Amino acid sequence: MFKMKYNPILGKMEWELVDEDYDYHQEVARSGYADMLHDYERNQKYHVAVKAAVKKMHEMGKAANVLDIGTGTGLLAMMAASCGADSVVACEAFPPMAKCAQRIISGCNLADKIQIIPKRSTEIIVGKDGDMKHRANILVTEVFDTELIGEGAISTFNHAHKELLEPDCIVVPSRATLYAQVVECPLALAWHQPTPWIAEGPEVVVSPPPETMSCSGAPAVHDIQLSQLGEKSFRSIISPAPVLRFDWSGKSGKIPTDASKVIEVRAEASGKAQVVFMWWDLEMDPEGEIVLSCAPYWAHPSYEFHKETKQMPQDCDLPWRDHWMQAVYFLHSEVPLQKGDLFTLRSNHDEYSLWFELVKGSNSLSETTSHPICTCGFHASYSRTRIGSLNDKERRKKYASVMSRRLKELGAMSGDASGAKTILCLSEGSLLGLMAAKLAEKMLSGSEFKVVCEDKNLRSKRFWDTYVQSNHLGSSVEILTEVGNVNDLGGVKASMVLGEPHYCSSLLPWHNLHFWYRISQLSSVLHPDAMLMPVGASIWAMAVQFKDLWKIRAPVKCVEGFKMEDFDQLIEASRSIGDDLLEPQPLWEYPCRAVSFPCKLFEFDFRKALPEDTLIEKGVFNAESSGLECNGIAVWVDWDLDGTPENTISTGPSGKHPQLGDFVSWDMFTRQGVRLLSPSSFPINFEARFIPKKCDLSLSLQAAILPSCGE
Repeated sequence: MFKMKYNPILGKMEWELVDEDYDYHQEVARSGYADMLHDYERNQKYHVAVKAAVKKMHEMGKAANVLDIGTGTGLLAMMAASCGADSVVACEAFPPMAKCAQRIISGCNLADKIQIIPKRSTEIIVGKDGDMKHRANILVTEVFDTELIGEGAISTFNHAHKELLEPDCIVVPSRATLYAQVVECPLALAWHQPTPWIAEGPEVVVSPPPETMSCSGAPAVHDIQLSQLGEKSFRSIISPAPVLRFDWSGKSGKIPTDASKVIEVRAEASGKAQVVFMWWDLEMDPEGEIVLSCAPYWAHPSYEFHKETKQMPQDCDLPWRDHWMQAVYFLHSEVPLQKGDLFTLRSNHDEYSLWFELVKGSNSLSETTSHPICTCGFHASYSRTRIGSLNDKERRKKYASVMSRRLKELGAMSGDASGAKTILCLSEGSLLGLMAAKLAEKMLSGSEFKVVCEDKNLRSKRFWDTYVQSNHLGSSVEILTEVGNVNDLGGVKASMVLGEPHYCSSLLPWHNLHFWYRISQLSSVLHPDAMLMPVGASIWAMAVQFKDLWKIRAPVKCVEGFKMEDFDQLIEASRSIGDDLLEPQPLWEYPCRAVSFPCKLFEFDFRKALPEDTLIEKGVFNAESSGLECNGIAVWVDWDLDGTPENTISTGPSGKHPQLGDFVSWDMFTRQGVRLLSPSSFPINFEARFIPKKCDLSLSLQAAILPSCGE
């Protein structure tokens, strides 16, 4: 069939011929089933708890009738059947997984013990002619996400107790507890709140609009691998404390869809309460003896560490999971506290999400609270990664330094006949144009100038218009959705072109090469000697050994004694049809070691025309001395601002190039491209192909790569 696909270099949608089941295969390929099945702690504790529930029912003289909601591969249902359950019903609403579960169950010789219902649990009918002949007395389910309730756990459990379960049932898991830790964390705050851009030299400031500084921000949860943030990045105002509790067992009655809990605590350290870290644990059995914790390393009950180092060993053996991480919540405003100060923390939830409020003093919070929403447009327009890059001081310093030097050169140039000069900024959601205008006011004294910013994202443009007005730049800065000809520049050809580059639709770093395409398109509106920033870019790759990330795409094979080959085949087939082999990942969250030196794949000069033909580069990743296997290739882009190495903006390793065998420190404000592989030895031959007009990058690999990782 034909499918509309976005072309990042051209900035428009194009038709592409794909398999008729493309959408279904894409959903399968990007599901988190493999990650969950690799979570050995989750699997083991579910198995132990299910076995105990079946045994308890039998000890009470009752048949163990099990219902598994959202069975996925059928794993929990098979656990129940193998533990001696008298009947097992498993429901799965996603048809491909329901069929896959049936094949897996048959392959494990349990088809006669498990009934698969391809429906949502809320659609199941109990009765003589219904889907289930009778109610179940054991419920086993895993309907949780990082926020615990984001997948509809509350409504799922409430409906099950009302319609599908007996009153004295056993539920696995039985309860959940949410923990909150209030911290001062400037790094986390950088993903949320814009900061003034202060340029040195001629000191100028671009300040965020007041309404943005007071905005509550985006309501969506910010889920991250909190352990990788490390204790050195924050100051704990209060230690982790239990704040909300959910009873899945039904013994406490219906679970409320809207509730809050207020606790009064004293600050354990002086600082600014800015951010709330959250995670949860599950009590798998009614007695609370089997506990699964999602805590970061410093709060995990099974991990001891040296507190004086304030750092997590990269190779610690805590259970790793990507389907349940930890969450960061931003308070409406920061609250300065001294050690010993009393403050009130309110934890709120609706049916699907959480939020937190904090005030100084004793329980002075209003009883009526509402979920925070973005009212300023900033948080709704940009991802938290993008907000972080806008706040990155090192980036800003380099941009301002190069712009200042370019403006000095511009001052020495003649403009048009009237001496006017135009600066063109080609990026979306960028402060460069505004900073250029502020600098030009100081450095082009007496010269007439204008800054035109092209921002094709309408929501983004509306927000930056407020930035222009609040910084009193309306007379010198104009933001357009598209520049078409020299009239859009006030009749004056651009003497300088700026870009970060950044485009809201870009998923992978090289998608931002749309900047180059726009320069080529707009050559007729550029002065012959127009200065560029950046002047070029390069695409780099490095072979790495991921500690854990490989699990999201690796074959499962066998889980708790149950064969999963049918699932592995489904995922592999779907990846080959519906998913790109190079995928975006924030690698700072996923420890990996360098097992080859960085290799430059392609280098681009923006002062030259965009190539028409496919670019091909062949080479080899070779690092026998590292003594490590390779299970991934990391790919990134370096943006060359002015031709000097010190003014390069890298989206890859931060600081110096990593040494072989060392853990890599990655840029925290962009996502890198990742190609995950089966474990392979060196050397690895590669052929990189880049199609400029599609911005399509591919890596063909040969040598010790296993067949399951083929093209």
